[in-house]
Amino acid sequence: MAKRGRIPSLVGGGAGAPKLVVAKRKRRCRRCEMELSQGTKCVQVAIPGSMGCRTYCVGCFSEMISKSREDLDRLEQWIKA
Repeated sequence: MAKRGRIPSLVGGGAGAPKLVVAKRKRRCRRCEMELSQGTKCVQVAIPGSMGCRTYCVGCFSEMISKSREDLDRLEQWIKA
């Protein structure tokens, strides 16, 4: 079977990719509950099936990326075995 189209990414899925934004108003990180004041850099992740999004501080999102990288590495090793 021939491969068609672009290679899909696991990041973002159907809801869209995470967005790096500057907070326009006061927010809270969804994971650590830290207050993000106006003008703070943060990451917004769309919630699949809704119009909403979750906001994370840069530190928590960085930890989430590291954990995802570990999980993907483990899956890749399992596939190659």
